Amino acid sequence: MDIKHVKTFCAVVKHGGFSKAAEALSYAQSTVTMHIQSLEHDLDLRLFDRLGKKTILTEPGERFYQYAIELLVIYEKAKEISREKHEVAGSLSITANESVAVYLLPGILKKFKERYPKVNITIEASSGVNELQRLREGETDIVFRIGEQLEYDGVRTVLLRQEEFGWILPEGHNDQNYNQLLQQYPFIYTEPECSYRKLVHGVLMENGAAPERTLESSSIEVIKQSVMAHLGIAILPHMVVKDAEDKGQLIYREIQMPTNIYSQAYYHGSRWQSPVQRAFVDVLLREFAVLVSDE
Repeated sequence: MDIKHVKTFCAVVKHGGFSKAAEALSYAQSTVTMHIQSLEHDLDLRLFDRLGKKTILTEPGERFYQYAIELLVIYEKAKEISREKHEVAGSLSITANESVAVYLLPGILKKFKERYPKVNITIEASSGVNELQRLREGETDIVFRIGEQLEYDGVRTVLLRQEEFGWILPEGHNDQNYNQLLQQYPFIYTEPECSYRKLVHGVLMENGAAPERTLESSSIEVIKQSVMAHLGIAILPHMVVKDAEDKGQLIYREIQMPTNIYSQAYYHGSRWQSPVQRAFVDVLLREFAVLVSDE
């Protein structure tokens, strides 16, 4: 079995057809067809069926796809083995939401890079959509986000720290209650996919503070700057506004959330881990001394 053929197979699944896979891989479509035929011969399986213009996985193809993902992940990690004995080197792919990426992750990475300077790190901003699926499929190594402590199949969780939440108000509004403020200002929501948006909305409903006027942004920094510009009010994690609060640029009023909210890191629970991934998880555990929950 040729690893190139396995890569081509996964590309066909990901892109939904032979022609799109050929374009993504910079192959001729005939090359993609040849790779799939060769793979089917090696496995003695029919991997795809064609329904009109659609290419769909057969039932054996669906089963093989899970193994193919694992094969590619292990292959990529095997290439990272350092030529120098005992040296940790290679690459690490991180997906993180904005709050963690800006206000928590840099400190973690600083300590990691001090210990392992030859590791190359890629950070991708998360919109909250399909991030755990991308982790399961080997498209990212570590996922960071803020939310409730939940268990997910095939995923291990590292609790980094509990996060405080509070009202974020424009300067000069210390004495007004929230209903008065919501009559004066729109409420600024995070994007619908945000891991804690539903919890924030629940807090509003429980306190009888249903906003009649709303704004929405996918950027925490935009929300913060909008509050500072007296364009609205919001509920955000304290860590994202602490500097502005200390400088007197906005007001922070802590609130009690209905459940504990944590900054968390996720990694695959059953897949083989490269030395780089193991080293990164070890740094997380040393720095935060937290519980790791198995899948």
